[in-house]
Amino acid sequence: MDAHGFDEALDFAISMERAAVAFYAQLSAMASFAAQKSVLAEFLAMEEGHVTMLTGMKTRGAVKLSPKAAVDLGLARRLAAEEKPTAGMNFQDILSTAIKKEERSGSLYVDMAAASADTEARSIFERLAAEETRHKRYFEELYETEISRDN
Repeated sequence: MDAHGFDEALDFAISMERAAVAFYAQLSAMASFAAQKSVLAEFLAMEEGHVTMLTGMKTRGAVKLSPKAAVDLGLARRLAAEEKPTAGMNFQDILSTAIKKEERSGSLYVDMAAASADTEARSIFERLAAEETRHKRYFEELYETEISRDN
């Protein structure tokens, strides 16, 4: 991947994180209970932190790329799979959508870490990937306890 391609991937990651902020804001507005709103507000704040980290990385402009063969970041697949919250979503729909979103985000960061030769950038992408994995796991556990137990 050349510098231009990586820059585009970074822009995409920033746009995904901004979309995640909007996503959790919309879900929070749809949530029925204070506890749900609180959890979603925490996730919204974490996603805002991701925007700040990635924007700072782009502003510094010092990311070195790996000399390895190009990595397919699967941007087209991720773009096509983006879900949008809708007014008719029940709690199961909210959790399913959040799980898918976090999985795609984590996968993107794993790929971006692999494409970066810059130690700091790789570390940031790995940290973001790990955080997205924890988010996904959290929503999966909620799904298991709140949805699967009733089925």
